[in-house]
Amino acid sequence: MPDGSPLPDLAVGAELSGPTRPLTMERVEWYSIGMLSAASGVRQGVQRNIHTDQEYAASQGLPAAIADGMHSTNWLSAMMAHHFGGHYLTSGELRTKYIKPVFVDTPLTPRGVVTAREEGPDGVTYRLDVWCEDADGVKLTVGDAAVTVTASVSVSASAGGDA
Repeated sequence: MPDGSPLPDLAVGAELSGPTRPLTMERVEWYSIGMLSAASGVRQGVQRNIHTDQEYAASQGLPAAIADGMHSTNWLSAMMAHHFGGHYLTSGELRTKYIKPVFVDTPLTPRGVVTAREEGPDGVTYRLDVWCEDADGVKLTVGDAAVTVTASVSVSASAGGDA
């Protein structure tokens, strides 16, 4: 939602989506390195675990390495920021639950549907069911989100790209 865009005006039942992207091993490794490096203050190498090592994942009984759940949560958050801009950044809420593993190289699409639209003194609050699905439409991550849209928010977000 770029600056100057009209305020979102969505009806119950309106559907949102974000870009479909494969969750590649390279992306999983970047995430792993970033989290460890940020926590230690020193650039770290890729650790061997069920997220970053196919052989180790297999030794733990998995058919393939699995992505950290925060990948799909981040992609849902990017979808919300793309559709609601600064409103999501200042008043957004997002809760997720990981119901099936996301195996490396799975294409994921973030989606949402407006379940409630509530007029209030601070603006319009939208409540949504959100999820990430694979290429077959199987939900892997589910959750709910809320955002209040007001006339006073001027912050814009260009999220939704390659988060």
